[in-house]
Amino acid sequence: MYLSLLLTLYLLHLSFVVRALGHHDWSNQTLCSANSFQIANNGTDSTIWPWQTYRSSNATPPMLQINTTGKNLSPGLLFFTPFDGSSTPGAKEQVLIVMTDKGDLVWNGPEQHNADLRVQTFNDEPVLVYWSGEGTAGTSLAVGHGYGEIVVLDKSYQVTHTVCPNLDITLPPGATARCAVDVHEALITSRDTMLFTAYNTTPFDLSSIGGPRNGWALDSLVFEVNITTGEVLFEWSPLRHLPLNSTHYPLNGAGVNASVPFDAFHVNSIQLIDGGHYLINSRHTWSTYLVDTDGKIIWEINGLDGGDFGKLPEGASFSWQHDARFSSINQASAFLTWFGNNNDEFTSPNDLRPSTGLKLQVNLPPTRDSPPTLINNFTDPQDTIGSWSQGSYQELPSGNGLLGYGATARVAEYAPPSSAKTSQGEVVWSAAFGYGDLVSSYRVSKQEWHATPAADDPSLVVLAAEANDTLTHCAGSSVWRGYVSWNGATDVTSWEIYVVGTSNTSIMRSIGQVEKMGFETEFVVPVGSAYVQVGAVESYGARVVRNSTAVKVGSWKMQHVTSLRLDRTQFDRTN
Repeated sequence: MYLSLLLTLYLLHLSFVVRALGHHDWSNQTLCSANSFQIANNGTDSTIWPWQTYRSSNATPPMLQINTTGKNLSPGLLFFTPFDGSSTPGAKEQVLIVMTDKGDLVWNGPEQHNADLRVQTFNDEPVLVYWSGEGTAGTSLAVGHGYGEIVVLDKSYQVTHTVCPNLDITLPPGATARCAVDVHEALITSRDTMLFTAYNTTPFDLSSIGGPRNGWALDSLVFEVNITTGEVLFEWSPLRHLPLNSTHYPLNGAGVNASVPFDAFHVNSIQLIDGGHYLINSRHTWSTYLVDTDGKIIWEINGLDGGDFGKLPEGASFSWQHDARFSSINQASAFLTWFGNNNDEFTSPNDLRPSTGLKLQVNLPPTRDSPPTLINNFTDPQDTIGSWSQGSYQELPSGNGLLGYGATARVAEYAPPSSAKTSQGEVVWSAAFGYGDLVSSYRVSKQEWHATPAADDPSLVVLAAEANDTLTHCAGSSVWRGYVSWNGATDVTSWEIYVVGTSNTSIMRSIGQVEKMGFETEFVVPVGSAYVQVGAVESYGARVVRNSTAVKVGSWKMQHVTSLRLDRTQFDRTN
């Protein structure tokens, strides 16, 4: 009789435990979340810029050191490609980066030699475009050019096109590369073609500038190709159309053989305009040219003397410039923008001049009697930055301007000049992502981008809570935390939380949502959870677009022991 009574009580207790495990009451538990990241640095190597780390992702993006005035910023995400600017390591990873202007990671792309990451339009759809280098020359962007391919991604980060046409390019001796597209430009046109440069090593007479008659030069060729087929639609050679003595670049012993060809012109940006003409920028002549479909130069604007447009106004000169663009154009006038480096690799650190974001209004057709008007000359007198290579100037929809400082690991957003009496503008936001010129990003852009990854699901891990963590105030008796991220997902606004109190994950139930915070969201795992799963909810909606896998909650029995106030040894015996 006594043994029968004990057995009955034991079975009743076991039934109670099993019911509690499978049907825990989560209704009175608070759901809360926090932005989760850690700042890491290499204490033994002070050249590596601090980086962020996460528990649910192995991404290690740079920490942005941000200064802001609190004034309105243009909307959008930041796109940049940090890489080591010299032989001294400066970046934790050389990757494609998309971030918010608050410094939260959005997408950490593949670790390669990348450049020129931007949102563009192809077949009326937004796409992500970047250059990816390979081979001997592609491994050292600091030399000023590279050999690689252009990659086009759709809104799910799937590769739709790779631009790697057969260009019949001659590489320097010893250089190898599967694709010969240069790093400097990767621009989709309004007619869905691709513009890019390609550097060809070619024999050339350099005697007019003091070099050998049987010399060697780099011809920074301009190409327009069909993105799908690779068919070459337009090709332009500066060596065939520009006088060699228009270069400001010193020979310095270059050009004596094919291993050290002389880079006289260094084309670094191209833009197609209505009518089929091309705006082509030559860094080493300090000039930007309008070229027709036959390759003939229609006009030149020069940063020293104005070229065909007459004398430049005070504050409007430029040299060693990048990223020449028409911001608007009609038959009578146009607005032109540049990133004016005003320095090159031979400029002494003590002689660096401020790099600027320059905007001019010019009359068309050009005459020397009607010189350009200076609109913007963005520079910060409190923090002058002199960048000797690379760089970008982007006009933002709000009227602000974004300057990426190229070889200097800085980016700044400027508000337009407050009056007609000044062209300087005001820095309303700036960030550093490396020490000096140890980290570079060829260009930086700020753009709208909406994407949902196709190949990867949200990543979830569950770990024991740290003492007095950021969620202690709302955790109750929970001793577990979930950490979730979804690399590249731009529109997730909350995470649906699913739990179950048994090992049967087929009966998981939703207990509510937590707000998405930063790249990685930390949340409290409710007491009584054996498994937890999260679902991504986009744009404040009610529909879950993708779930993570269900993750076992550590020693989840211990949470039930605590909440049910059972004796631990007895609990273990019954399970």
